[in-house]
Amino acid sequence: MSTASSGQVLALGIGSAGARIVSALSKETTLVDRFAYLSCDPADLESVDGGEKLLIEGPIDQKLTPAMVRGLSIRYQSEMRRLVEGAKVVFIVAGLGRATGSGLAPVVAELAKDSGADTVSIAVMPFGFEEKLRFYAGLALRRLRGVSRGVVVVDNDTLLKSTSDATLKEIYDLANSEAVTALGSLLSRQSDDSIPVGLNKVLGTVFEDGYSFLSSASSGSVDKTEEALSRAVIGISKRAETKEANHAVVVLTGDSALRAGETATAVKRLGSMFGNGAIDVEYSVSYRGGSQLQVSVLASGFKATRYDEYDPLASLRTVMDDSMEYSLPSGLEGVPSCE
Repeated sequence: MSTASSGQVLALGIGSAGARIVSALSKETTLVDRFAYLSCDPADLESVDGGEKLLIEGPIDQKLTPAMVRGLSIRYQSEMRRLVEGAKVVFIVAGLGRATGSGLAPVVAELAKDSGADTVSIAVMPFGFEEKLRFYAGLALRRLRGVSRGVVVVDNDTLLKSTSDATLKEIYDLANSEAVTALGSLLSRQSDDSIPVGLNKVLGTVFEDGYSFLSSASSGSVDKTEEALSRAVIGISKRAETKEANHAVVVLTGDSALRAGETATAVKRLGSMFGNGAIDVEYSVSYRGGSQLQVSVLASGFKATRYDEYDPLASLRTVMDDSMEYSLPSGLEGVPSCE
């Protein structure tokens, strides 16, 4: 595993969810050196400040599929390569299920891989009620696993069930906020108000075979670590077999009243909660939060996820050509597909 130096860590947000999360992350003090954004919607790029931006232009009178988005992106291959050029580590953040994230995230991950970067894909999965998005989400997730050094899955559905009284916009905002807090703490720099885990340890966890899960939960006060930790682990257990976990990073985010004993409790209890006493646990602490404690768990080593059932044709693809499909929207079939 390589060690990235200054200017070599890139966070790239794809589509609406990716752009929102990466834009918020850019305002945190992290080890990320560059930020970039890629979307088919101009509004996504207009909503972010700074960073490199690339718009994949297409017709506004048609509903795009992931294959169409990939088809439209062919003429932008050189620009997409330039976005990842020179980076040693690329974090690709995308919401899966809709056309842009599902279509472009595997393409960009493969370009980053081909450029020699260690690629970590952070996949934000759709809510359970968004059934029409499941097939594309499951397919894109599996393809990301094939072209990325590591895949981190963020599940929004667990959050919805724990905050059922909130509006949908509040749920999206809360999900993005918790993802940013967790990612910001995982990638934080050394400071007076944080104890970072370090980029190499984060990458060492994510690069374990299989999938990684990032789950967060909050408790009413900073002395309720087990309460929040248990809820975070339960969130993972709903999507994977917890006993498969072999590495984990636990992040505690609170205020100056957060005691060292709470960190010790989290590290000691995590293995038993996963049902695997041999799990290797790292930790990070941030005192930049409020009186409410947020516990985030990044766990890796999962061979399968319950998202596998989103793609009912997965077993057939093991004996079929699984290359990504490219197509063009109606009326653009005659447009040259490459430069």
